[in-house]
Amino acid sequence: MKIENENELHEFMVSEGLEDLSKVPVEKVKFGRGVKVAFWFLRIYIILMVFLVIVGFSHVV
Repeated sequence: MKIENENELHEFMVSEGLEDLSKVPVEKVKFGRGVKVAFWFLRIYIILMVFLVIVGFSHVV
């Protein structure tokens, strides 16, 4: 959608009920079980990698 001028933009926003942008409804995203499992796996993986890096550096020093 191409808007030519500011008046047209204002008319569009009023027609869509978006006159005040702070009132635009925002829905919270609901993640599925697979996504939750993937994020927990990533958290555990990151903690494990940080632990292995600390162990590796402790052997060098």
